[in-house]
Amino acid sequence: MALPWALLLLSEVLAQDSATQSCLIPPSTFNAALGRPASQSSVFGNISIAANAVDGNRDGVWQHGSCSHTQHEREPWWSVDLGGRHTVAAVLVKNRQDCCWQRLRGAQVHVGDAPGERGRDNPICGIITDAGPGSFSTVCCAGLPGRYVSVLLPGRSAALVLCEVEVMLQGCPLLPAAPNVALGRPVAQSSALNDGTSAANAVDGSGDGSCAHTEKEPEPWWYVDLGARHTVYAVTVTNRRDCCWESLLGAQVHVGDSLVDHGKRNPVCGVILDTGPGSASTVCCNGLPGRYVSIIIPGREDFLVLCEVEVTVQSCVPPPGAQNLALRRPAAQSSTAGGTGDAINAVDGNRDGNWHRGSCSQTEREPEPWWTVDLGWRRAVAAVLVRNRLDCCWHRLKGARIHVGDSLAGHGTNNPVCGIITNTGPGSTSTVCCHGLRGRYVTVAIPGREERLSLCEVEVVEHGCAALPGAQNVALGRPAMQSSLLDATSGAGNAVDGNQDGNWEHGSCTHTTEEPEPWWRVDLGARHAVYAVTVTNRRDCCWERLKGAQVHVGDSLVDHGKRNPVCGIITDTSPGSTSTICCHGLRGRYVTILIPEREAALVLCEVEVLRQGCAPLPGAPNVARERWATQSSTSTGAGAAANAVDGKRDGVWQRGSCSHTRREREPWWSVDLGGRRAVAAVLVKNRQDCCWQRLRGAQVHVGDAPGERGRDSPICGTITDAGPGSLSTVCCHGLRGRYVTVTVPGREEQLALCEVEVYSVTPEL
Repeated sequence: MALPWALLLLSEVLAQDSATQSCLIPPSTFNAALGRPASQSSVFGNISIAANAVDGNRDGVWQHGSCSHTQHEREPWWSVDLGGRHTVAAVLVKNRQDCCWQRLRGAQVHVGDAPGERGRDNPICGIITDAGPGSFSTVCCAGLPGRYVSVLLPGRSAALVLCEVEVMLQGCPLLPAAPNVALGRPVAQSSALNDGTSAANAVDGSGDGSCAHTEKEPEPWWYVDLGARHTVYAVTVTNRRDCCWESLLGAQVHVGDSLVDHGKRNPVCGVILDTGPGSASTVCCNGLPGRYVSIIIPGREDFLVLCEVEVTVQSCVPPPGAQNLALRRPAAQSSTAGGTGDAINAVDGNRDGNWHRGSCSQTEREPEPWWTVDLGWRRAVAAVLVRNRLDCCWHRLKGARIHVGDSLAGHGTNNPVCGIITNTGPGSTSTVCCHGLRGRYVTVAIPGREERLSLCEVEVVEHGCAALPGAQNVALGRPAMQSSLLDATSGAGNAVDGNQDGNWEHGSCTHTTEEPEPWWRVDLGARHAVYAVTVTNRRDCCWERLKGAQVHVGDSLVDHGKRNPVCGIITDTSPGSTSTICCHGLRGRYVTILIPEREAALVLCEVEVLRQGCAPLPGAPNVARERWATQSSTSTGAGAAANAVDGKRDGVWQRGSCSHTRREREPWWSVDLGGRRAVAAVLVKNRQDCCWQRLRGAQVHVGDAPGERGRDSPICGTITDAGPGSLSTVCCHGLRGRYVTVTVPGREEQLALCEVEVYSVTPEL
């Protein structure tokens, strides 16, 4: 009887090994290694750098330039820095397919907090056993925590070749532009330890030293009222770090519309499991709808301490001026209703939701109708915005799926699903987050039922930084330095001379000598919030040298700025390529570019640093002055809409130069610029004699819809500074439209504007 038991034991061992190599990736995971800083024990041929394995390209042919490759050496290693401690679900490793694939057999994957070569001391996540040509191994880490992921070949001499490494995190990918809808909202908790530990501390925007704290009690709770029903993407909870952090273990996050039992009966979004000192746990809610977010510790007596709670709604909030990739691109659909509902109507740039005005697509009533747009080539899609019909039949769109991919099989419905439309109110604009899903075709389809598909506009926003037509390049002409100089014509200043010529021989590119870790740095003269750094590569030769270059932003000159935070890594090194690295407001005076951990020459043909902010361009006229203005109502005869464009910035309402509506639901004000403009910025002067807080959260829209319909135009920005007499500058970065509208969304309020100035991107002559 021993043999059957031995066979059973062997089968269990084999099953475990098989599961390790092919585990299912949990929902809501994302690749956190993409574009992150990477290093390895050595470099073969000086071009097979560590960054190749995190460039997003799974090409398994080494000669194509997208695989990392070490020298043949004892126990070679490769490591990626995720930028912070994370809970790793799985590591995916793409093997070489043109030769030598067997080298990867037995490679160990480690996860932990030790960097570089020391990564071999981190806990082992798993071992790669499938080393066939171009194999794609999935190593399950089951929540192993750490900042660094390392791959190494233990106990032998070999070369380590990795054609892609993807690190799948359990959690939600960060959405830099997504709003925290809990900030400053009304809150409550089961008790307060003392006067300094109120519930409001958890939504004050400070995660350090300002915590909500209950007494020790059975099942303590805390909740926030978001003010309206939201589709919640994620809830991030910052833990205490000075002591007692383990109290938060097992806390439940609930989202819903009920306050019965303090929200405890609402659906559970997730449970907090990471309770290290000062941990920031992101619980994915995947679109769970509700007005209230509650956090409770169930089933035991304890303290509930929350140092910050952030609630991110399911909206990607495309940056102002973001390019619509679908605009006027070829489109098709399953059928056309009435001869006027052509597919092309949904990409004509007009968001008018009234079908009878001729700007909506519409199919016949049929099983599983579809609509698709061809973007022209493969793109990384950040979000898809879908405008619904508002005159009737808006419910038809409920459950429609957004697909993104490269296949036209099934009219694109076989491509991966980016998301599902759940908000189908009259004229709703749904923002479906795609988080960089790549593809040439975007398809909207209604699955599993017979229906008509009406789309009044579909906008596709590219993942990354949108082009900012009016943004200021704060690096232009600024002092620059570099680690060495190839010759007298290759000075550091060439990269900030405003000339993007990629031919080094023309004298407008910097060039260091071939040396270990070459660097270049520009002094911006003052601390800036950096939106993006754009780097133009050489195009006449040697363009591959720039691959893996790191962009750092910060205030330190220690080690030539190399110790400042990494904004991003350059992965596109085609001839004359222009790489835009998104920094999302990273602050600093110095921008440094360096090639880490190898010997190379650093060549930069232009570096542009775009500032997160804007100011009216010199000489730009105020194109709103004395233009025709309207508003939702007028408080008194003295609060006319025209007052806000009379050229006076007087903030005292009694002096007759401010517009003023009645107290009403979602008041609005709009100005007609007389023609379509590319708007650089909108300046809004607040009232200073009283009631200035009313303007907080007001949205500025730019588009072609007049009056009340202007609230459906794209949002340029939101007013956050509502101090007495504040003058807010809202950057629109070239957003185009004839009408500028200011609204107060989601509440009953009075809207007072003491001046609105609109500046176009290009000064009128």
